[in-house]
Amino acid sequence: MGSNDETIIEHLKRSVESLVEKTGPHSRFAEDLIQKIGKLQSKMDSLTDVDRHQFVSEMKGSIQEAIARIEKRLLQHTHISQAYTTSIVVAVIFLIVSVIALFGFKLYKSLTEKELKKQEKLKSKQQKKIKKSN
Repeated sequence: MGSNDETIIEHLKRSVESLVEKTGPHSRFAEDLIQKIGKLQSKMDSLTDVDRHQFVSEMKGSIQEAIARIEKRLLQHTHISQAYTTSIVVAVIFLIVSVIALFGFKLYKSLTEKELKKQEKLKSKQQKKIKKSN
């Protein structure tokens, strides 16, 4: 294979490695892609050098398009993953703030009730004192 042919194949391999790294080795998309590349590699290995060079030059455009699609999918996957992670973090923060607000409200309510009871008790004591003195 010529150096240009090797460059295309190496670029494709790096793209796939990046995909596997980001999606995980057991991702359905990654497994399918690795299988297709394996078939392509075995087909290229079975060709003679002249046929291999001709095949790569004919397929160069579609291979580069495939690499571009892979990289685009990686970006989409990364954005979706980041959005998912962000939404989980926001949900957890909302839950924590809600729980703190609930306990704060309950504490405030409890303290105001205690204060009201204390005032009522004091008022009733004063009324009893007034009744006794009369």
